[in-house]
Amino acid sequence: MKDEGPAAEAERLQLLVWSLIGEAFEKRRKDGLNQSKLARRLGVPRGQVCLWLRDRERMTLKAAARLAAAMGYDVDVRLARRMKRAVPTAGDQ
Repeated sequence: MKDEGPAAEAERLQLLVWSLIGEAFEKRRKDGLNQSKLARRLGVPRGQVCLWLRDRERMTLKAAARLAAAMGYDVDVRLARRMKRAVPTAGDQ
C-alpha cells in the first residue's frame, strides 16, 4: 500500500471520528436523544448539531469531544509508532 502522506491520514482520521460520533448518536437516538436535546446539553443551536452530524468538514476534534461527552461517551486517541518496512523498496537505498 502506498504511503499517501499526512493529508490523507488526517482525512482518514477525520472520517473515522465523524463516523463514530454519528454511530453514537444513532445509538442514543434509540434512547430518546434527538438533535434538539443534544443542542441544549451543549448550549448551541440545533442547526449547529445538525451541521456537525451531516458534514464531517464542520466537525472539529473539539466539537467531536463535546458531542461525545454530551452523549455520555469518552474519546480515546492513541498514537502508535510506525514500524519499518520488512522489505526495502527502491527509494529506501
